[in-house]
Amino acid sequence: MMLEILRIKPDALLPRRGTEQSIGLDLHAYLISETGRASTLILAPYSTRLISTGLIMKPPSGHSILVCSRSGLALRSIFVTNAPGVIDPDYRGEIKVLLYNGSPVSQYIKHEDRVAQILILPTPIMPFEEVTTMDLNTPRGDAGFGSTGQ
Repeated sequence: MMLEILRIKPDALLPRRGTEQSIGLDLHAYLISETGRASTLILAPYSTRLISTGLIMKPPSGHSILVCSRSGLALRSIFVTNAPGVIDPDYRGEIKVLLYNGSPVSQYIKHEDRVAQILILPTPIMPFEEVTTMDLNTPRGDAGFGSTGQ
């Protein structure tokens, strides 16, 4: 099995593992101005911006890609807005990252900064059917939020 990656920007950085055993692959921002120079994006307080990576990815058959926040950015209150962002196995557009700044100060994202991490996970396409009845009797029942304690 192999994750196929196409650089749609020839100088885009490929994803990288932080360590040999890292399951997440770091994604890098691709922020090049119209004049061809590396640029910096301002992420205003409590706002979301779409960050390009310059990459298209094709996961192995039966797998999808999840775009997740990086802990180092989360420490600064920068998160993947829709974490995890789901990249369907048949999507063939550029991988982009929705970043949210949850802090009261502007944050700066530079060209080639690590902005998110991706996980490649097996995801079967599960058939489903509507039913008219279902056994709802379990020890937990409909006990939801907070029902298992603090």
